[in-house]
Amino acid sequence: MAIVISLCVGYALYCFSVQPAGPITSPDSALYLAFSPIVPLGYPTFLSVVGPRGAVVLQPIFYSASLALLGREVLRATGVVWLAAAVITACMAAPQLAGFHSTILTESLFLSAVVTLLALAIRFVHHPSWRLMVLAATTAGISVTIRRTGLALLPVLLILALLAFRRQKTSHPALLFVAAVAPFMAVVAIEQVIAPIVHSGQASSLMGRHLFAKAALIDAPPAPLTSDPLRTALDEHLESRFAPIRQLLARAPHDVRAVLTLYYETCLQGACADASRGLMATWGEAQQTSALGGAGAARITRAPLGIIQLAALHYRSLWTVDRLRHPGLVSSLATFIEANRPLPFEAEALGLQPGEPMDLHPSEPVRYLQLVVTLMGFFTAALAVVGVVSACGGFPLPPTMAAASLSALVAHGALIFTALLAAGLARFTLGLWPAITTATILGLYCAARFGRPLRSTNF
Repeated sequence: MAIVISLCVGYALYCFSVQPAGPITSPDSALYLAFSPIVPLGYPTFLSVVGPRGAVVLQPIFYSASLALLGREVLRATGVVWLAAAVITACMAAPQLAGFHSTILTESLFLSAVVTLLALAIRFVHHPSWRLMVLAATTAGISVTIRRTGLALLPVLLILALLAFRRQKTSHPALLFVAAVAPFMAVVAIEQVIAPIVHSGQASSLMGRHLFAKAALIDAPPAPLTSDPLRTALDEHLESRFAPIRQLLARAPHDVRAVLTLYYETCLQGACADASRGLMATWGEAQQTSALGGAGAARITRAPLGIIQLAALHYRSLWTVDRLRHPGLVSSLATFIEANRPLPFEAEALGLQPGEPMDLHPSEPVRYLQLVVTLMGFFTAALAVVGVVSACGGFPLPPTMAAASLSALVAHGALIFTALLAAGLARFTLGLWPAITTATILGLYCAARFGRPLRSTNF
């Protein structure tokens, strides 16, 4: 345990040593600092209590503490010191994570919540109890108040309960399912009750923006006639104003299309949709977002295949490493952009002025790193399938394999949720990096144990 603690303390000290003079901010940081009604309450509340400077002090401490808990549970479950050290070291390995802890964004706190949930899940599969399930469900619920991706963790809690039920490790199986759902829903419900009070009845979300952006990127049958002039105007924007974007993406090679789709979908939540929001200039944020979301949702329901294809594109993007430095992709992207200029919404989406080339810096090591991440993606997907099959009654899993499968389900479930409802940005994958690496390392450990003669199969 001393090795685990030393690694975690060392990581916290490293994060402090590389912190800039002040907190790092991005355009999204303003939403949290201003307590915007379109973001969940958890992170803005945290900022209001500790302040931006306090946040960047506490964030690496919280993450390191959650890693220590994870390392302790791996060590208690397996008795293998090097395995516990490998798991927490891998959770620290992505260099971008240290930057998250210095940034006024939800990534750091969400990472801490995910790691805490992984630790509780590992403890649970070895010693299931309704009390542990309550802690896990509460942690998952808190993650929803930080980032809506946490909603994808509810199915994982149910599978966790099913795995215990299949292994007959508890005398009160029904209580586990109540403990999995009730605390989670209670935390989410409390936030939903408080939000309208905090925002004076104007609570909103990012969902309307996401739906409108996605609807603009898919082809759909014409909207039915309506007597609402605003909906008619928004439908016309979705059908005609953004048609050049869809036409550009349709003729792009697949990898190039994936990159450009990220830029355009992000832009369609902001500057590219300014004219659409201008139709409601006198309205508040909540009303605008509701109207945009209504028009977007209606278009999506007319083209379900289109939204599935878009989600699949984003899901693949979420497993793409440093896309603007991959040598092959950089070359194809630069060639396509120059051959198709001027691009629609070129300045808004890509930040390019007429004739200005896109700033690209290819790096050969990215090609090999991409291969590693792709293999991790396939391996953890297989682990997730094994977990689902086991939970559905196929066969019982040894505890450590169950922990590996649950970690994989956390990663893939949250990434599928993200691909469906957001864009395939790399920072969303990094927010689940501990789940990916924990699943990979525990899965490889179980595979190695299974592949040689064992005195016990209870690994």
